[in-house]
Amino acid sequence: MNVLLKTTGKISFIFIIFLASALSQNKYHSYDEMTKAINTAVSSHKDIAKVKSIAQTYQKRDIWAITLGGKEADSTHAVLIVGGIEADHLIGSELTLHFLNFLLDNYGKVDSITQLVNSTTFYIIPRVNPDASEAFFQKPLYARTFNTRAIDDDKDGKIDEDGYEDLNNDGLITMMRVKDNRGEWIPHPDDPRIMKKADPSKGEQGLYKLFSEGIDNDKDEQWNEDELGGVDFNRSFPYNYQFFSRGAGPHQLSEPETHAVADFCFAHPNITIVFTYSSNDNLMNPWKKEQRQGPPMPSNPTFRRGGPDEDQGPRLINSVMDNDEEYFTYISKEYQDITKLKSAPQSTKGEGSFNEWAYYHYGRWSFAANPWWMPEVETKKDTTSADTSKNKKLDLPKPPGMPFGGPGETKPDEYGDQLKAVKWLDANKISDGFVKWTKVKHPDFPDNEVEVGGFEPFVTTNPPADSIDVLAAKQNKFLVWLSTKLPKISIRNIKVEPIDDKVFRLTADITNTGYLPTNSAIGDKVRWPRNVKLTLNLSKDQSLASGKAKPILDPIKGSGSQQELTWLIVSKSGATVTLTAESPMTGKVSQTVTLK
Repeated sequence: MNVLLKTTGKISFIFIIFLASALSQNKYHSYDEMTKAINTAVSSHKDIAKVKSIAQTYQKRDIWAITLGGKEADSTHAVLIVGGIEADHLIGSELTLHFLNFLLDNYGKVDSITQLVNSTTFYIIPRVNPDASEAFFQKPLYARTFNTRAIDDDKDGKIDEDGYEDLNNDGLITMMRVKDNRGEWIPHPDDPRIMKKADPSKGEQGLYKLFSEGIDNDKDEQWNEDELGGVDFNRSFPYNYQFFSRGAGPHQLSEPETHAVADFCFAHPNITIVFTYSSNDNLMNPWKKEQRQGPPMPSNPTFRRGGPDEDQGPRLINSVMDNDEEYFTYISKEYQDITKLKSAPQSTKGEGSFNEWAYYHYGRWSFAANPWWMPEVETKKDTTSADTSKNKKLDLPKPPGMPFGGPGETKPDEYGDQLKAVKWLDANKISDGFVKWTKVKHPDFPDNEVEVGGFEPFVTTNPPADSIDVLAAKQNKFLVWLSTKLPKISIRNIKVEPIDDKVFRLTADITNTGYLPTNSAIGDKVRWPRNVKLTLNLSKDQSLASGKAKPILDPIKGSGSQQELTWLIVSKSGATVTLTAESPMTGKVSQTVTLK
């Protein structure tokens, strides 16, 4: 039985009371269940919410996008929230759906939420890779991150010919260890359930070979190296894309899922913040400016690596911009204060990841949260206040042929992380979180002892279902706070000075009363996000003697920062002009001024 689908009743939490949704959501939703939940939520709030499919997957599942906002939602600054970018982290989809219900349940009942929804648009995409996530609800159960595009992963001319097999008929795909003195693996001395690589420097000699559970179907002495599919949504975006790597796909944005989300982003220039749930987080591990520069960009058609012009010209941007770093640092601190999370796993730079693309290429403020990780046994107050070792996530041994997104590479303290995981499962009496090593007969190893066992799929990446509401309360509180920090412009300190009877000096400040700047430094660099444009509207009998009629303003910092503009206008006394300042990410404001 999948431990994540049941309520353990053995884990105590400190509940955070914060405008809770009307109904508990302590379950993981299949695609059909999530589709029904989305349609039910939207149908009861048609005045502020609408849903549409932005694409269909290879298996004909819709990718749903919900728009939540006032009458002019697409003209109001917006927050995009995306769940399920790592298909085996279903908790991200659940928290995204929970936030949708939270806003709808409290709209019209709580003034602050009503005002927020009326003034800020929310675009919510709960599950962007539904074909892969659906593996959570199918048998045999295994954690997959790939969609179902047919790909020849092992480059042998055959497609999807060597997938997993459930050798012990328990409905799960775990690991298998084969007793062989040529192997590199031994049981861990602190807990024989955990396998570790033998260290010859310590006199350790290997006893086992370790693989994922299955049979060598194509007889190439590799196991499960060409499973069903596919492409990993979170490895196929253009920024830092790894060509020819497993899960990256034939080219950038090759899939209906990735292409649709990128198109959605560019079709909505009012998006100011992109928020995702991902182990590649930057809220517990805020992005920092790196001193080391990226590789040089080709400055002319004759550019070549190692050539005489390699050190000249612009270089690729590979870390957060100087002027943006302080905002990532501050928002990270607030996230940790609001959620009370601490001691998070470290995050590494992505490879074709969505949240990094959203910043470096799309040019928006991009935040990613890892909402849950395996807690320390000693942390009994709240399983959502996890305290784990400083790894990206729980890293398990990676046998030959294990697909990307499965167990990771061996790292110095990986075994301590696994030991903490089994201790946590034991302490909470979750007996089916780890499958005991059990002997099986294996056609590929007729003369060897073969055992199947290991961590149950999904157990290290998703919390028990009965903790979803608690996690959601923390994340919802932060998302509401974050959504109030968008830039907002106003026209202030308007002053008219007559130079003579027909010439007037007009001065005005364009002020950003929000927190975030009107554009990020990276946004100003990549030029996809639009800076504030100011328009001075004159009548036919008026003319401009000095100043620009339609200037594009540099980014304006928040918290009351302003940019002053001055014009000399030729006009009769008593006539009026109109000032309009606008940007998709800040909204539009106008002021009519009388010249006298």
